Amino acid sequence: MSDEEIRQLLPVTAAVVAVRDDRADAHLAQLGAYDERDQAQVDRCVQDFLSELLRAAWERGWTPADLVQHGRRTLDPGGEPLLLAAISSEHLRYRVATIDPRWLDQLDEFDVRQPFAKLSLTAWASAARVGRYLTLHHALFVAGFLQTLPVLARLIPLPGTPMRREQPAVPANGLPASGKMLARIRALLAKAEATEFPEEAEALSGKAQELMAKFSLDSALVQAEVEIPDDSAACRIWLDTPYVSAKAQLVGAVAAANRCRTVVIEDLAVVTIVGAELDLRHTELLSTSLLVQANRAMLAAGKHIGHRGESRTRSFRQSFLMAYAQRIGERLEQTAAATQAAVSEADAGRLLPVLAKREEQVDALFTQLFPNTTTRRTRITNGAGWEAGLTAADQAQLEARRQVRR
Repeated sequence: MSDEEIRQLLPVTAAVVAVRDDRADAHLAQLGAYDERDQAQVDRCVQDFLSELLRAAWERGWTPADLVQHGRRTLDPGGEPLLLAAISSEHLRYRVATIDPRWLDQLDEFDVRQPFAKLSLTAWASAARVGRYLTLHHALFVAGFLQTLPVLARLIPLPGTPMRREQPAVPANGLPASGKMLARIRALLAKAEATEFPEEAEALSGKAQELMAKFSLDSALVQAEVEIPDDSAACRIWLDTPYVSAKAQLVGAVAAANRCRTVVIEDLAVVTIVGAELDLRHTELLSTSLLVQANRAMLAAGKHIGHRGESRTRSFRQSFLMAYAQRIGERLEQTAAATQAAVSEADAGRLLPVLAKREEQVDALFTQLFPNTTTRRTRITNGAGWEAGLTAADQAQLEARRQVRR
């Protein structure tokens, strides 16, 4: 019995298992016949198959965070631990020095840490207390999931690529460490999401936005003293279903106020944000928090019944979120404009060329990642939901009025 016989069986078995085809049991039984003869051989073939599929996923633009987020919408409950174990094993082929720090951060977020561990299906099944048939089913389901991934824009260099990231020089009187500022912003937004009191959430979100706007402009003023680096980058936010288009509009509104651009792939429920690194982080943080707050406000608005007694909840909530997104965008734009207007006249002359250069860099990266995009219009179908969404968004008083100083 050769490895090649087993390897030829795996792709079609993975395909039918992943779509829960009636033929799945027959294919698994065929694999089980090989398994009865040599379990170690089947383990080796399946493990190598998963590793190859993961490398193919990276080459199609996916990252570890993308796989886990998309997998949570697709895989069976037992699939994620096995997927993470396979990801850890696949990374044994790379020297850590050839893995981008942003990629390592994603691995760390899901507890895939060094030293990476080689996947053993038998050991994994024992630790998870899963029987042999179910272990193979999980492995082939994960494989089928990986086989169907579409191509995404590559946002981070592939693991195994030599790193050549040079840090721009910053004057000695530069800004405080951005990590500390981001930690303060995260803490404020976490409190805003946790509180049950709308007034407190408004104040906390407003303070977070104030810090974001001020720090971004302060950063631009520091860059005016040196050669402006191209730190444009991109990230993805995976949205919870339903109401993906409306939630994507909320992310887009936050992005626009922070000088970033967005693209949504509605079928995958994912939004890609492109912007200068600091503006990108701010957009990601505030978008994530406002999505939580918007969802809570939407649920608090309750269900909606038409005058004939029919349910209008879905159209109500879709319209609610779209209105929320529009009004939040307007308010954030006002805050950004007020913050920039607070810059002293002497600093304004140095600030505007930096912002213009940043915009040029972001547009160039956006065009590189997404050479072909289309604009979609959305239609409001529920007036009550629209009005309720505007009211909820009005409560989020996101204003920044402090003088911006160097």
